[in-house]
Amino acid sequence: MSTTPSGLGVLQIEPTDHCNLACRMCPPHRDRWDQVHGVAKGTLSNEVHDRLLERLVEEDCYFDHVIYQWLGDPSLHPALEDLLIGASQRLAGRVGYLRADTNGILFGEQRLDRLVAGRNPDVPLLLVFTLDAASPDTYRRVKGRDGLLRVRRHVRHLLRRRRHSANLHLQVQFVVQRENAHEAGAFLSYWRDAWACHGREGGFFEVLFKPLSVDGGAAGQAESDRLYRTTLEEQAIFPEDHGGFAVRVWEDPPWQAAGARGPCAALWMTPVVRHDGRLQMCCADLQGQLGLGSVQEHGFGALWQGRRATELRLAQLQGKFEGPCVGCAGVNWYRLNEEHVASTYRRAMELGLTQVTLQPSSARSKGDPVEIT
Repeated sequence: MSTTPSGLGVLQIEPTDHCNLACRMCPPHRDRWDQVHGVAKGTLSNEVHDRLLERLVEEDCYFDHVIYQWLGDPSLHPALEDLLIGASQRLAGRVGYLRADTNGILFGEQRLDRLVAGRNPDVPLLLVFTLDAASPDTYRRVKGRDGLLRVRRHVRHLLRRRRHSANLHLQVQFVVQRENAHEAGAFLSYWRDAWACHGREGGFFEVLFKPLSVDGGAAGQAESDRLYRTTLEEQAIFPEDHGGFAVRVWEDPPWQAAGARGPCAALWMTPVVRHDGRLQMCCADLQGQLGLGSVQEHGFGALWQGRRATELRLAQLQGKFEGPCVGCAGVNWYRLNEEHVASTYRRAMELGLTQVTLQPSSARSKGDPVEIT
């Protein structure tokens, strides 16, 4: 994962905000909220998706990668495989890779075979399965229902299929929490054995361990981070890379751990298109308070470089954190660079929002504010 994604960053497209699990870590679905974004739950229509891809091509947009998932499980979309196939064909040359994150319960062998056979193999595809357990009992406690054995079958099916499909990559995730920490080592052993049995050929296969995020880094995050570190140490889990098989561990702390807060990279690098076609600025903004408007009506570029987006970025560059940003830990796995800062001020000047003098980086110390006149 690059700390500074290329192009316009990492675009998330939400196939649906419905979910078939009730994970302990996920209040919207654990508590069965009637609304997740402050609007009625829904499913991305084929028409909205087709128009979105059309607008991205028309506007000559490029992204580091595109993720099909936000606040629901994308496999509940009855045509998820068709969305991915269409994106692989129409966004070829415009994305580094496509990605879909799913619990995998409904993403069965027939749907997976259709996806593998129909996709453009020149566009890499990463399928991420969130499991968080090594036994059915723990899976049920963490996820709220059964499903582990079914998901294992689906992932193993893909491990076998990778031998015959170029650029098909897989990842299984384990979010460490009190209810499952004792199974982290067993989880790694199971998937290491599965790869050795079925998946030595083909694309890469990763096992990722992550700490539980507590309300965007609020009270309780330090305890969660300690549990995560202790679990990895006691069960001898550390980064590995053997070519086709890798173990990844999450190492990026929330901004609070650094002692100083800077602008959040999300406002530059994580655009999200909600299931109704509206563009949002940040994947951590559950209620959609940082909405920009309809991509279908206005296009991506006009919104992403528009007045509201520029005002929000400008405020953070000046140390002003408002709305959902006040108590959020930030999207800490990406980093801003000099060009992000400079381009924001240039755009602000074009829109008449401010007049600035941007000192060259050589004349400023890291973290110094831009001089505003």
